[in-house]
Amino acid sequence: MHREDLLDAILDSPPSAGDLLYLGRRGEQYRYAAIRAGSLLPAARIDEEPEAWIYYGGTWPVEDRARCAVILDDLLAELESMTGGIDRCRWPLDEPWPHGH
Repeated sequence: MHREDLLDAILDSPPSAGDLLYLGRRGEQYRYAAIRAGSLLPAARIDEEPEAWIYYGGTWPVEDRARCAVILDDLLAELESMTGGIDRCRWPLDEPWPHGH
C-alpha cells in the first residue's frame, strides 16, 4: 500500500494493548501488520523483503485520529532514517559512551 493509505489501514485494524505494530517499506510500498500478543512475527517472501522496518509496542490511541497521525509520522520518519533519510540520532557523535543525562 502507499504511505497515504497507512493511517486508514491501521485504524481499520488497530493493534490492541500488548500487540506490536509492524511497518515495513520496500520502495514506495508499505506493509502494516498488527501482531497479536503470542503470535509469530510475519515472514516476508524473498521478493517482498523490506528495505527498512520498525516495530512499535506502545498504546495506539484509536479514538484520536490526529494523535495517531502524529505517531505514524514519527514512526515513518524513524523508518526512513534507516535508508538514507534525515539522521535522527539524538546524541552527538563526539559524546563518550555510555550516554547519560
